[in-house]
Amino acid sequence: MGRAASSVKLKDLTLSFSFSYYQSMNQVFQRPPASATLDIDILRSVVAIAEGGSIAAAAQRVARTPAAVSMQIKKLEEMLGRNLFDRTRKGMTPTGEGERLLTYARKMLELNQAAVQSFALPELSGTIAIGLVDSFGGLRLAEVLAAFARSHPKVVVTVSMDLTSRLQTALDRGNLDLMVYTPGGMAKTRHGDHILAEDQLVWIGKEGGRAAKQNPIPLAVAADGCAWRQASTEAATAAGLNARLAYVADFDLAQLAAVEADLAIAPMPKRYLKPGLVALGPRDGFPALGRTHVALRMAENAGSEAYALAADIGGSYGVAIPAVRPAVTS
Repeated sequence: MGRAASSVKLKDLTLSFSFSYYQSMNQVFQRPPASATLDIDILRSVVAIAEGGSIAAAAQRVARTPAAVSMQIKKLEEMLGRNLFDRTRKGMTPTGEGERLLTYARKMLELNQAAVQSFALPELSGTIAIGLVDSFGGLRLAEVLAAFARSHPKVVVTVSMDLTSRLQTALDRGNLDLMVYTPGGMAKTRHGDHILAEDQLVWIGKEGGRAAKQNPIPLAVAADGCAWRQASTEAATAAGLNARLAYVADFDLAQLAAVEADLAIAPMPKRYLKPGLVALGPRDGFPALGRTHVALRMAENAGSEAYALAADIGGSYGVAIPAVRPAVTS
């Protein structure tokens, strides 16, 4: 009888402990409400604490009292349900969750500054010549240009679409104010360039198609100088893949049309995949390809109008680009 009673008590104690542990963990790791909003001023304090190491240092930097900064962090931790800082006698350091928030906080502060700065600009007028690779995306560009035209009706924008190598030549000759391009091949990134996005480069073929089984493999690529073409031909050569250039077209839609007709395989970013097309890899006899990027470069003599447009393009990708020419430091 005594053993049975002890067993029941032990079982009850275990259940009680498990329930209490679950409750406490649920409180610590509760999800923030769907309507939760991160306040820019509080995020500024979070960054200040992380960089200054203490509430006192952060308070001086953000021009608030230590008590006010402390209250900001307390409310933020309660809202997110996470401890953002480890507090010791030596100061405060971000926890793992705090480091995660810091990544977003710094980006949001940069975007906030860029947005405010764009409205502080004087009324702009003039002409902007912008060069784009075909892969940049016409729909996104159209939306950005439409918004820019509403904000700056006196600015005329001309757009040229071409290969990165030709855009780079035009920019260096002063024929373009800025270009959005694909780094690689003969166009390497330079100091001051902004990376807008990245994607995985893959071999794209028609699902169940015959082109991937031919020998040599027919490829659809752009003209010489294209980053995707260079990456794919180098990978094919290194892997001993027998391939031939079957379709050479400067526009990605033309390359994609060859793939959809099962006439060729094309090295393109993964975002081009759609129903009826597949990514081919090592299992299919194709070597893995690396990452591909979209970047923005300003001309050395670019004016205020071009920097304002560059800021809008960057904003569409969530990348903060100054809306004014950076000051030259000696």
